[in-house]
Order: sequence, then C-alpha cells, then structure tokens
Amino acid sequence: MSEWKELMDFLRKPEIKKFIRENIQADINNLLLNPPSSISTYSKEVAAQIQARQKAKGKLDSWASNFDLIFPPPISVEQASSDQTAEYKKSILGGKHLIDLTGGMGVDTLALSEQFENTTYIEQQELLVGVFQHNCEVYGKNIGAFVDAAESFLDENVKKDGSVSFYLDPARRDKSKNKVFNLEDCSPNIVELQSQFKKMGGKVLVKLSPFLDIKMILKKLENIKEIHVVSVKNECKEVLVFIDYSFDSEPEIKTVNLDTTKQLFDFRFSEEQASQASLSTTKKYILEPNSSILKAGAFNQIAVDFEVDKIHPNTHLYTSEQLIPNWPGRIFQVLDDQADKATVSQYSSNGYINVMTRNYPLTTTSLKKKYKVQDGGEFFLIGFHDVDKKNNLVIARKVNTAND
Repeated sequence: MSEWKELMDFLRKPEIKKFIRENIQADINNLLLNPPSSISTYSKEVAAQIQARQKAKGKLDSWASNFDLIFPPPISVEQASSDQTAEYKKSILGGKHLIDLTGGMGVDTLALSEQFENTTYIEQQELLVGVFQHNCEVYGKNIGAFVDAAESFLDENVKKDGSVSFYLDPARRDKSKNKVFNLEDCSPNIVELQSQFKKMGGKVLVKLSPFLDIKMILKKLENIKEIHVVSVKNECKEVLVFIDYSFDSEPEIKTVNLDTTKQLFDFRFSEEQASQASLSTTKKYILEPNSSILKAGAFNQIAVDFEVDKIHPNTHLYTSEQLIPNWPGRIFQVLDDQADKATVSQYSSNGYINVMTRNYPLTTTSLKKKYKVQDGGEFFLIGFHDVDKKNNLVIARKVNTAND
C-alpha cells in the first residue's frame, strides 16, 4: 500500500476525525511541538488537516463544517474557489459531459457536476485524486477521477465531440512559487491548448486571476462569448472566461458582486468606447462602483446607464442629486463638501473615521496620519480630484440600499 493510501486510512479513523473536531481551534505550532501519542505517526498531516479547515472557515463553510471530508494540503484551500464563486459558475456552464482538466481540491468540479449528466476529474497529483475520490463518496457523487496532466489527457483521450465541455483553473505560479501575470506562463498554457479545444468543439470555462488584464485576455484567446468578473463582498476574486467555439462576435463583459444580494452589470467594450460620461461638481450623493466594475473598466457606460455624472475623467467616482437605489456599488450621502481639520475632528468619533481616496495626491495611510485618525465609525472622509481640477475632501455617510 502506498504511503498516501495509508495516510488516507489513518485520517478516516473515527478517533482521528474526533481529534480534529475537538482541536479545530488549536495553535498549529504548539500542536506540532507537542503532538499527543494518538497522532504521532502522522502529526504533521493531522496538523495540516486542522490548518486547512481553519483556512476554509468563512470561504468554504460547507466543507469546514463536514468532518467526514478529508482536506488536501492548506495551499490547495487557498487556491480553491469559495462556496459562493463555485455556486455562481453553475449559472454559466452546463450540458452532457464536463471534463475538469485541473481538478485540485475539486470544489468547482463538485459544483459544476450538478449541471452535467457526466463529469470527469483530471489532476496530476495522486494524493489530490485520492482525497477527491474519498470526498466524492462522502457527497454521494459518481465522478470519474484520473491521475494525468491536462495536456496528455487531451492528446490521448478526447476526440471531436461538441457535447463535451471543459473547465480549467490554471496554476498561476511558476516553479519557484512566484506569481505569474501572463496567460502563457500559467500551467497548463491555455493559449497553446486552445487549438485543440477548437478542433474538438464544445465549450470551455477558464478561471483566471483578477490580476490578469482583460484586454490582454481578449487578444490571446479566441471565440470568447463572455468574461465574468466576479467579486465577493466587493473584493475581486476571479475572472471567468467562457469560450464557445460556435460563437463569433463581440463578447459580453459581465460583472457581479456576490454579497447579501447579487449586484450585476453587463456591457461590451464597444459600448464603453462609444459612451461619454458627463462631468459635474459634487452633488448630494457620491457613488462608487463595485470592484468588479472597476476591474472591468466600465467607467463611462456605468454613468450613461444610470444617468449619473462623473466627478473627473480619471476619478472613478460618480455623483447625483437623486438616490440611485439599484446602483451596483456603494452610495455615500455628502454631509460636508469642503472638509478641513475642524470638520474631520467633528465627525471622527474618538479619532475614528473611514478614509478612502480616489485620484488624490495623498494615500489613505498618509491622509490618516495627517488628520490623526483610524478607520472606523459611521462617517467617511473621501479624498478625490474633482472636475475643477482641484483636490477635494468631503465628509459623507454610507447609504444602505436594497442592493447592498
């Protein structure tokens, strides 16, 4: 029996699952320094299980709370999709047969499998395949899992079949574990593989880093139907590229912020280029687009669609006399449009006021030091460059809307 299979059998034991549950809040370093005899054979691996579950909390709560599951190494948890982003992918892809060519922890594989009649999981690391097979049993899923690289699996197993859809989450670090920012440097190289995908037909969904440039992606990949820019609680998490080899037109850019509600905004770059936002001095409300819209670059189209003014061509804040309840982002009511040291002192409670800057000569850190404040409290100090080419400071209060 291979070493990893012996480890799997060990982690399946009821007494080990109980130990992990009872020590879920344990300090990992202390546990490794003084491991109890019950786990001494695999103390590092048990500690890794606890650490992985700690990392999963708040991101993969459905996994973290299930102690029948076995977790892969903590790095796989860091790289995996969250419950929310995995669920969102189900709205993009579905059909007869899904092949996940970069299986990893399998969060996306399991979620997407609900949209397909058959699913196949491919992963290079034997340990991850074994972990995935165990977790499939826990979830009652019948998914074929194979140890292979994406490139060799495609070469040897897949023929032209438009009913097959592919999912990939290419690794975005090189051999030295440094982050990479070009498509060609990701592994597998989706730029090279697309000629094979095109011959096979069907659809492909690729998960990419939000740090990759969207216009660069559009230049290097063909037959893109949609690009989804996905944020969770206003933090951009993923760029999803949906390729359909029967599609040959301008792709749609779909932005989404997943929170208590789902903020959506769609556009095309031709629309953005043809649009021109009107400019204005600060009005009653300041509006900030969510992080997905800012990442996608819909700076003019958002103003035109919602009939609001931009504060400055290079300041991605907007303003309106009317409240826009369905605005995809944050809304602030202006309380003082000429803030100074006295008004900052007035509105900061015990030295606490939330500070943000857009196209402003001082960073948020420098502005906090200048006024001797820290983030917190009810009010916001917002610094920006305005339509009159002046650097402005305002005091505002966040407005809660149904779209929050």
